[in-house]
Amino acid sequence: MYYTIKGLVLKTFDRGEADKAVTLYTCEWGKIYAVAPGAKKIAAKLSFACEPLTESEFMIFQNHPLSRPKITGAKIINNNTAIKTDFTKNIYALYAAEIGDKFAPFNAPNAEKYILLTRIWDILSSCRYHKRALTAFALRFLKLSGYGFADYLKNSASAADKNVENAVKKLSSCPGDEVDSLCGYDDNAIWNYVETYMTNYIKKPSVSIFLKKIAAENPPTKPANANRQ
Repeated sequence: MYYTIKGLVLKTFDRGEADKAVTLYTCEWGKIYAVAPGAKKIAAKLSFACEPLTESEFMIFQNHPLSRPKITGAKIINNNTAIKTDFTKNIYALYAAEIGDKFAPFNAPNAEKYILLTRIWDILSSCRYHKRALTAFALRFLKLSGYGFADYLKNSASAADKNVENAVKKLSSCPGDEVDSLCGYDDNAIWNYVETYMTNYIKKPSVSIFLKKIAAENPPTKPANANRQ
């Protein structure tokens, strides 16, 4: 049977000489793994629609609930060009996609997770503090996935700093478009806690090495209003 579904491309890799395997987070089915025949070819119609960080409407063929879905057609909804053409933004967006992939189970749709993924890609295209935006996204996605980072931080002997706890509480409920207005945070310190927690459950994404390089090349600066609460 043929189905039309809306999905976010989280990850792709080559499958055979011409095909691509695609991990999608869809509105209708949650996370799925599908095959895009011929998408490896540069001129293929499916090639651009199946790129990571793209939101597309897919035509899916599946003749049995247990068979591998096959992408037979696609129409791009949002190409997210602003993050794909900027190296720094692209790395943060790919990290968010990896979090979505690793912490979302297969075939478990969740509208909030779908919206959260689309929002972080949109926010990263224009926000100033990319790591803060990624941290806020990670905290909210972890909470939606049933992981209690706040409890871990509270009970961790190494995380007794109340400023970090308070920052986590704010970021956990912060709408993405407000991340630039928050002040007084050590983004690197908070992110290190979050990433350490996540790597208890998942392997650290390969793009994390680029985050370290970006941080080294762009040391944090104290906002002018950092002392205001």
